[in-house]
Amino acid sequence: MMLIPGPVNVPRSVLQAATLLVNHRSEKFRSIVRGLEDNLKALFSADRVALLTGSGTLAVEAMVFSLTKRGEKVVGFTYGEFGNRLMDSLRRRGVELKVFEKPQGGWFTLEEIKEALDLTKGATAVALVHNETSTGIAFRNLEEVAKEVKKRGLKLLVDSVSGFAAYPLFVNEWKIDAVATGSQKALASVPGAAFVALSKEGLQDLEAKDLPSYLDLSLHLRFQDKNETPFTPSVGVFNASLRASELMLLEGKERRWKRHEACARIVRKVFSEVGFNLLGNEENFSNTVVAGEPPIRGFREKLKERGIEISPGMGELREKIVRVGLLGVVDDRAVNKLFKATFEILGRSVEYVLPKECELPEPLRSEVEW
Repeated sequence: MMLIPGPVNVPRSVLQAATLLVNHRSEKFRSIVRGLEDNLKALFSADRVALLTGSGTLAVEAMVFSLTKRGEKVVGFTYGEFGNRLMDSLRRRGVELKVFEKPQGGWFTLEEIKEALDLTKGATAVALVHNETSTGIAFRNLEEVAKEVKKRGLKLLVDSVSGFAAYPLFVNEWKIDAVATGSQKALASVPGAAFVALSKEGLQDLEAKDLPSYLDLSLHLRFQDKNETPFTPSVGVFNASLRASELMLLEGKERRWKRHEACARIVRKVFSEVGFNLLGNEENFSNTVVAGEPPIRGFREKLKERGIEISPGMGELREKIVRVGLLGVVDDRAVNKLFKATFEILGRSVEYVLPKECELPEPLRSEVEW
């Protein structure tokens, strides 16, 4: 059982859909492109969604290169490894970057965001990571952050690779210019597809010309107008992501958001009670990753002996914490299995009640085995 921050376990029909191989200029594939973008627009509440073959990092870099220009003044907020990678992408783009940084495990309050924006004169854009899997901390108040950014007339670029499908997210309503994500996270598809959702405002910002064609979102969207892709796509991954998007719509996006939060809350509660020193608090905890220092050495290895794979920390936290991924189709059965193994390893247990919201609905439940 994989409980890592991605890739994730996927439903059987998604895995089966990934085996499709057809002509990428066929009507069959055009119907996949059309259906996938339509579904993702509904799930993101976005005007358009660019579909690319690649990882979440490709989505982030395509967003950065397509919506910023060399010399443009950008404000960046980083509070973990993936925020640092976003800052690196912006530097490679050649923007004039003003970075506000928190140490690993830190977090920005809304007041700190406001103060930073007020101090940075002449900026035209803001970039940040929605959900930081390196530390299990997130901007749970992204809507409020977006309001502050847009109030100042700035573009907002969001890396939500590990946040999309696990939190409320309304690209158009919140006027977020662009949101980047990948197929292998909370959407619960296989790795290999990258998506960039754009609002009406974001579409107007696609003016950059001095960029590689593979990163040019406007080029991808022009081909999607014909239900095609500009370059040879990962056909099976597109088909698997179409099926995953259908299952998310079947579950209901609001229910999926609640399932992620409910599962994360109970894991945090039980882990705290058995001695984990967790990162994050009630204001900023991640719905998709529980991160913290375990009460014994070798906890991750002992879990692996019992058939459960979790991740170590990243960067300076690599040897200090473990990270439990709760993305995609993780449900009460997976959480129960995690708790049973944890109690066995630690030689202690606590009473708990799994919330109903942590369960997968039928027929999705019958598609997933733990």
